[in-house]
Amino acid sequence: MFKQLQDMALFALVAECGSFTLAARRAGCPKSSVSQRISQLEQKLGIRLLNRTTRQLNLTFAGERYLVHCQEMLQARERAELAILRLKDNPSGRLRITSPAGLGATLLARMNAQFVQRYPDVSLEVSVSDSMIDLVQEGFDVALRTGKPHDSSLIGRPLGHCPRYLLASPDYIARHPALTTPQQLEMHRCIAHQAWSEWVLHQGETYHRWVLPPAHNTDNLIYARECAIAGAGITLLPAFLCHEEVARGLLVRVLPEWEAESNDLYLVYPSRKLNSPALACFIDFMLNDYVFSDHYTATLA
Repeated sequence: MFKQLQDMALFALVAECGSFTLAARRAGCPKSSVSQRISQLEQKLGIRLLNRTTRQLNLTFAGERYLVHCQEMLQARERAELAILRLKDNPSGRLRITSPAGLGATLLARMNAQFVQRYPDVSLEVSVSDSMIDLVQEGFDVALRTGKPHDSSLIGRPLGHCPRYLLASPDYIARHPALTTPQQLEMHRCIAHQAWSEWVLHQGETYHRWVLPPAHNTDNLIYARECAIAGAGITLLPAFLCHEEVARGLLVRVLPEWEAESNDLYLVYPSRKLNSPALACFIDFMLNDYVFSDHYTATLA
């Protein structure tokens, strides 16, 4: 029975990698051993799980169904390990974190200030950048990401969603023609973030999608906010980056009757990192932290 459980985990790894060679490399065993064990598993089950060609491996229908159960078994093991890790009250060691610049310089900074007071033996190395970093290749433990990860080797825990708003300074609004429809955005200066090259707005069931011209582009939302405050144009910002500025009258909403798509936030980490007590504490801390929960349910008046 124990060997079959191991073979189920090996099958899930082969399915994730898409090849015996990559799976063998990650498992640290010969390719021939991986292939033999999967064949033995198929013989024991009495059904083919993989279609093998010289170029690639494809799951059979039965293989797809079996993979679901294998993944459930692995997730149960991970939950059991995490439950044990949570019993450790004094985590230590280094935790490498990567975050988009806007989040990292605001909400994450505030939360980490509380985290290091609670867990002083954990050292933090934080990369605040809007560049997409490969967690596994670069050796990071955890990331904040907008959108659910597609990589099956990563676990994504939803933190919620945050509204986004079109904003400009009162001075800019006063100096330019009034905006009453999204189509009129073409006549205005707009500051775009490279991750949001198009703005999707909706009013009830009516949608408007606009691809921004490359007139003013940035990879940093704080830069976009400051440009908008200075009167450089209209920009799109998540609520947590503009609450105070709107309250102080530095920014006002543009086309307030039209809603922009919200910004979904995930806490992402490699499944192999679940044996880290520091990461387990960080996950628990963030999932229960008011800094994020307050802002990711907030709306502007």
